[in-house]
Amino acid sequence: MAKLHPQTGPVTAAGKEISSRNATTHGGTSEKLIVPGERQEDFDAFLNDLLAEYLPETPDARNLVEDAALARWFLWRRQRAHNSVESALYAAQPAPEKWPPDAYHQLALLDRYKTAAERSLQRVLRNLASFSRAKKQEAQSKLAIARATVALDHIEREQWKAACMRFDRPTLLQTIVVRCSRNGETDTRMSPSNAQLLHETRRAILPPEQVCRSFAFPDGVPPEYHSFGQEAHRFEQIVPVSVWRATVAKEEKLEKLGTPHALPFVS
Repeated sequence: MAKLHPQTGPVTAAGKEISSRNATTHGGTSEKLIVPGERQEDFDAFLNDLLAEYLPETPDARNLVEDAALARWFLWRRQRAHNSVESALYAAQPAPEKWPPDAYHQLALLDRYKTAAERSLQRVLRNLASFSRAKKQEAQSKLAIARATVALDHIEREQWKAACMRFDRPTLLQTIVVRCSRNGETDTRMSPSNAQLLHETRRAILPPEQVCRSFAFPDGVPPEYHSFGQEAHRFEQIVPVSVWRATVAKEEKLEKLGTPHALPFVS
């Protein structure tokens, strides 16, 4: 495993040896990653558990998790050292009032080390908690954006579906019912009217690309509509919006002349 944090100290071999012996007398003050009685694989497993829990995605975030692992690891070491020394003193003399002054001094020193380790851990945990909150907020923001995107996609699909009617592109549907009265007059009813559909052709969102006219002749096809070349009592005509507009312009002229009939489309 790579060294997590660089350390300073003696640089000569003799100095390092002396420092090592002093630090590992009871292990409680050592800043080494692993001292006698500890195992590298135990630390690695602990660190991996923290990494799996916090899932750091940046070097700074990983450093926070490693700091937390080290702080907890050293606190455990300080606690073991304090417990070990205290147990040895009780084993040698069950009555604490009979302990020599050096015993109390040693316990107080170890207690200070433990308190310092606890403060270090609390500081690191606060930093890690801040990181976790930031990561949670980021995840919530991403989730909100994802949900909004899905909702928007759904709305757009529904808008597209509504604009297309039953066709493959945005389409306006106009129903034209042609009846013949008993006196031989032909009555043409358009729904929606040409004026209403002209307004729809100017819409900004999903403007129509074509118009479908659905004709119905409940009383048969009158002479005015023989030019359509259709004998069926029901049929449809689909043309681009531009062709429909041109036809509507001609129908408006007929309406002014008092013969408001639909005309066949001419490209």
